[in-house]
Amino acid sequence: MRNAERFRYRLDLQYDGTAFSGMQYQPGRRTVQECVEEALLPLFGQSVRLVPSSRTDAGVHADLQVTHFDAPVRRPVVSILRAGNSALPPDVRILSAEEKTVDFHARFSARWRGYQYRISLEPVAIGRQYLWQFLQKLDVNLLSSLAEQIVGTHCFKAFAHENPLEKHGYECSVYESKWYANGRILNYEIHASRFVHGMVRMLVGTMVDIACSRRGKTSITDVLLSKDNTNAGTKAPACGLTLNAIGYSEWPAV
Repeated sequence: MRNAERFRYRLDLQYDGTAFSGMQYQPGRRTVQECVEEALLPLFGQSVRLVPSSRTDAGVHADLQVTHFDAPVRRPVVSILRAGNSALPPDVRILSAEEKTVDFHARFSARWRGYQYRISLEPVAIGRQYLWQFLQKLDVNLLSSLAEQIVGTHCFKAFAHENPLEKHGYECSVYESKWYANGRILNYEIHASRFVHGMVRMLVGTMVDIACSRRGKTSITDVLLSKDNTNAGTKAPACGLTLNAIGYSEWPAV
């Protein structure tokens, strides 16, 4: 939609985070944002600034990352899709492109986000860059019980990197938190209104530590209520984490 000679576009992205230093631009480092902005430059004749729905750290993947950008000229969305993908490296793809009104914001319009974490209980050769290979016995029923303890609205300061610039505090509403097994692969899924930095990986690592009796505590609730991240467990590796859902209507997802 035209607004002071600017047009807003939504891009849905997919990327393998293995060789990226994260989603957002960092000087001197390879990021998804920089790759996509460089791919769009020839089409629009000047730089555009990509705004993501959710930050992802180095090594974290995305099956679905929603972004938007404003451009000085209108281009057919099919041209954005084709030209962008032709210029992108193979570890990042534009899944879809759509022109939006200026009131759409990839981050602030989102109502919830979803992540998946995957653990392999045996060594694997294929797909190992998308899994935490954890070669100890884990009880999925115990993990499920721990996961249920965080459903609801809580302060997640105990499961976050401290950031004095965090504008919205550490409160998040978790709508769904569950583990399930698929053969020798354990999957953790979490959907929440928002996530603070490091939250999912710290949650996974703490649950695994408790399930392996590697911690004195036996309750995620105890750690949560402490509001102290020194009580959290081992931070799970980035390779097992994938951003896979962004919702722009109220939970539950339909």
